[in-house]
Amino acid sequence: MRIELTKQPEMKFLSTLKKIINNPWIGVLVSLALIIPSLYEILDDVTILRKEYIILAVSFPFYLKSLKKIFDEILDTSDDYLD
Repeated sequence: MRIELTKQPEMKFLSTLKKIINNPWIGVLVSLALIIPSLYEILDDVTILRKEYIILAVSFPFYLKSLKKIFDEILDTSDDYLD
């Protein structure tokens, strides 16, 4: 039995997809793409309960989590790298 060491095309797609999902900048962009239109709808008439409140409640923590990850990466860089 022989073990194949090359990556299959399906595995390459999955690894690329995993990199995209774990990228905090993509998380910020996606959450802002959900937050900004939701805020426009909510601010149109605040007294009406809309589905945008739920979208905002889900996307805002995701936005904060992505920002935290970005700032943690910035703070974890060594000082030698910045000089």
